[in-house]
Amino acid sequence: MYRGYGNNLYSLSTRSLKVARQRTLFTISVFFVLFFLLVIRLAQVMILNGKNRLQSLEFAPSVISRADIWDRNGDIIATSLPTVSLYACPHEIINIEESAEKIATVLKELDKEDLIKKLSTKKKFLWIKRNLSPTQEQAVLNQGIPGMHFLKTERRVYPDGNLLAHVIGGTDVDNIGISGIEKVFDDLLRESSKPIILSIDLKIQHAVRYELQKGVEKFRALGGAAVLMKISTGEIIALVSLPDFDPNKISDPKAKERFNMITSSSVEPGSSAKIFNTAMALESGRITPFSMFDARFPIKIGKFTVSDFKGLGKFLSVEEILKYSSNIGSAKIALEIGRATQKKFFKDIGLLDPVSCGLSETSHPLYPSSWTDVSSVTISYGHGIAVSPLHMITAVSGILNDGVLNNPTLLKRENAVERRRIVSSKTSNLMKALLRINVTEGRNRFSDVPGYFVGGKSGTAEKQKHGRYLKNANYAGFIGAFPMTNPEYAIYVVLDEPQATPETHGYRTAGWNAAPIVAHIIKRVGPLLGITISRNEEPDWKSIMRKL
Repeated sequence: MYRGYGNNLYSLSTRSLKVARQRTLFTISVFFVLFFLLVIRLAQVMILNGKNRLQSLEFAPSVISRADIWDRNGDIIATSLPTVSLYACPHEIINIEESAEKIATVLKELDKEDLIKKLSTKKKFLWIKRNLSPTQEQAVLNQGIPGMHFLKTERRVYPDGNLLAHVIGGTDVDNIGISGIEKVFDDLLRESSKPIILSIDLKIQHAVRYELQKGVEKFRALGGAAVLMKISTGEIIALVSLPDFDPNKISDPKAKERFNMITSSSVEPGSSAKIFNTAMALESGRITPFSMFDARFPIKIGKFTVSDFKGLGKFLSVEEILKYSSNIGSAKIALEIGRATQKKFFKDIGLLDPVSCGLSETSHPLYPSSWTDVSSVTISYGHGIAVSPLHMITAVSGILNDGVLNNPTLLKRENAVERRRIVSSKTSNLMKALLRINVTEGRNRFSDVPGYFVGGKSGTAEKQKHGRYLKNANYAGFIGAFPMTNPEYAIYVVLDEPQATPETHGYRTAGWNAAPIVAHIIKRVGPLLGITISRNEEPDWKSIMRKL
């Protein structure tokens, strides 16, 4: 018998079901409340973590995109590739030591102890490794380390490595230009997607660097430089300075490999300066290629004595003074013209002011503050004045460009701009003939290339250290152009401390080392430049000069 319910079994069953239902509803309600609280908590964590991530990213360098750089033919010189970089939010890391160990396991170039020190800081954002490979990225992901995140970045890539090091320069780890074209056009490269097109021709650059490198090694020089310019426009087609570096690798900006000898050095040109001394004489109208000067005896001026290396001991014409590289004859020309006229001429052709092809790495010429007769004499044969190879090739190109100088450039240009006349057409034509004769009959025969009518002048100058000249260390250079029947390209090669070899018979002078390098370069690049080897007979240059 069931008390309180009598014998009503139905009522007893109903009551039991009601209690069970209430308990079930209570359990479900509790579950939903707990689930709701969990959802809220998860949302808070996600929002908070997201907020922390955003705050962390505020401290990250902005991702910089850069436009491509092309050579004159549209071949890529510099481009940017997408990549990822690993960074940490230290406040999100649960176990610093464990995290450091996991990272060091997959990124073996990183040191565990160094990572622990870095991750123990209170920074909101911390770079761990830039520009991971896809394999490295996946390996880090597989570790599942809290507080480690990836950021999409870009990496600057130079497909040709060292080839254009001193032209292109490079960027830092944050993709900001630090030297060369990358630095000069940093803003433009970041603000526009349009590529910058250089005047450089990659094929020519390859050939020039190859031949220069061979020459540096052959003559055991400390380094060397070569530059090729299109005379009619001032465009630089090739620019090489050795030693060089790989712009794909971040290196010390003060390292010697980063020194651009073409634009940053100030070097005494030696006898190559006789080109300018001769052009000055002809431009004066008082002297012709056939004017005679007494070169029989050394000149005593001040405390200096001017003499000739293997002098001929006779009167020499202006043509012979250049051809036999007579210091005495050059000095006599300078004294005849006068130091004021000489200084003005050197300034007019751009040798006394900085010259730039668009790079920030540019040197200032060095010359006497007081331009005395002694200065005038030594400068006439290339001592007492120091200029960059860029100065040299720009001035020579101007003289041979019908006397019109173009500002040099590393950007492709269809037509010359900012032209100015520096000598007359007559002087220009006379210099073409004289420089060709200097190669065919003078001491620079090793620069000649059959069919290309090469003209030019070598120059050797002793290096200075602490204001004193070094007898056993020199710069050896050759500057010239081709073809002299109608000069299209100028070229300058200079070696830093070349050594004598059995082939040079013990000489370290430019006619034995720089001149043949120029010939090798012209042989390689002439066909690439579209210059046809002439089968015509050699013009009668002396007859041409008499008619001018």
